[in-house]
Amino acid sequence: MKNNIIILFSMVLFSMLLQSCNKKETAVMETETIIPVIVTTVDNKGIDDFEEVSGTVSYIVKTPIKAIITGYVTAVNTTTNDKVTKGKRLFSIKTKESIALGDDVNKLDPKLHFGTAVSIASSSNGFITAVNVENGNYVQEGDVLAVINDSDNYGVVINVPFELKKYVSLNQQLSVYLPDGISISATVKQFIPSVDATSQMQSIFLKMNSSDILPENLIVSVRIPKSNKSNIITLPKTAILSNEIETEYWVMLLKNDSIAIKVPIQIGLKNQERTEIINPKFKVTDRIVTSGNYGIGETIKVKIIKSAK
Repeated sequence: MKNNIIILFSMVLFSMLLQSCNKKETAVMETETIIPVIVTTVDNKGIDDFEEVSGTVSYIVKTPIKAIITGYVTAVNTTTNDKVTKGKRLFSIKTKESIALGDDVNKLDPKLHFGTAVSIASSSNGFITAVNVENGNYVQEGDVLAVINDSDNYGVVINVPFELKKYVSLNQQLSVYLPDGISISATVKQFIPSVDATSQMQSIFLKMNSSDILPENLIVSVRIPKSNKSNIITLPKTAILSNEIETEYWVMLLKNDSIAIKVPIQIGLKNQERTEIINPKFKVTDRIVTSGNYGIGETIKVKIIKSAK
């Protein structure tokens, strides 16, 4: 009986020691968790405060090509999506009388050239978006034969809250950003003299400064500069962390190649890409975590996998 008690006591003691060792191992593993991070350094070139608005590639002038006489279409020299230049012959029309009597009249006097078809030419440069007739159709004077998107009035229409209009002026140069990341310069050419009754947005037309032709209705973004501050310290937005109500901000600063610590900061001007750091005054050699910094403690072990500017 005594031996059984000794054996039971030994088993309980061994179990307690084993659990204690497991806890210590877990604690060691937790403290030794190493987080892969991307780091950057501060920039002191300055920051632009801008508002980003959406825009649509548009042809604000659509030119109708109309029949100038009543008669039959005898030639159609264009199709939808054709690129045309001003003066190009698009259609030919003959009157009913010229078709019926042309040969007889010309036999009497060839100099009259009676029955010659009337040419309808393009009145602008652009792209054919609609062809409404076929060869042999009968048309009335004034009928729309085709529609041209006028490339001389091609650009981007942006919708701007009225309170932002003060930051935009005629002939101002703005950057247009395409969905693939490419940017194109454009010039402010026209303020549409009305606002949307519901949204109170005003449309502004920008003329593209590039010969590249973009598809109509492509959605782009345009940055409207509001202010600029130079010689200030900034960091990428990805480096800035905050509480849920955004009353406290901080970054993770590298003390050395393997340890990062939480540093409270005071922020200033910011845009969609960068944020001004008012305090503390970081040095240009300080390294700040931009990736791997979310949901972590105040001090972490890190492994630098990339350094970015």
